[in-house]
Amino acid sequence: MNYLSHFYFDRVDDNKYYNLGLILPDLARAHIPKLRINPYRNIEFTTEEIGSINRGCNRHFASDRKFHNWSTFVKLSQEAIDSIRESGDKDLDRDYFISHILVEILLDKILLDKNPSLADEFYAMIDSIEMDWILKYLRYSGLQDDELFKGNHRRFMKAAFLKKYTSIENAIDMLEKVAIRASLKEFTEGQKELLTEISEAIEPQLERSLGELEIQLL
Repeated sequence: MNYLSHFYFDRVDDNKYYNLGLILPDLARAHIPKLRINPYRNIEFTTEEIGSINRGCNRHFASDRKFHNWSTFVKLSQEAIDSIRESGDKDLDRDYFISHILVEILLDKILLDKNPSLADEFYAMIDSIEMDWILKYLRYSGLQDDELFKGNHRRFMKAAFLKKYTSIENAIDMLEKVAIRASLKEFTEGQKELLTEISEAIEPQLERSLGELEIQLL
């Protein structure tokens, strides 16, 4: 799942540190690509803040496993792959990766369509966390350059790109940015049109399955 989905489905009302943990594995990797969080399942942390962040990270990975095994995700990802291959476009690299991320981004878009304040709540939650707690937890995962993380974090918060998930066009633009960060090529106009058509076909199916997803994530 993507940022908004983790936050929407798994957040709790009274623990901002847990809610940060729900999105921190993706956030850390976005800020520093080689930084990988490995959740600590058998450690009792001495502070409630760090323990809560860790429990949120554990939940992140558990929800990702459930989501990626969800029949609708598997089905829609395969539909997108098939559509790309049937188009005859052999230059759209790593169609599995592209399709996987596309479904995740569309899920965030749907949730934002239904809950227009969701992105604002997401960024407000992150902004409410003292940076020292984030850095303290990430040092368990090997963070060595606090300033690099903080600089990238400031840019992430300023860009507030999740607020732009208001159209399929914007979703495709974000998918392209993810692809470029993964060392793939920029999309051609034809590829953007193809991905837009695919999105228009699978988004309604994904939206109809939200209740099913809630049960899947229990």
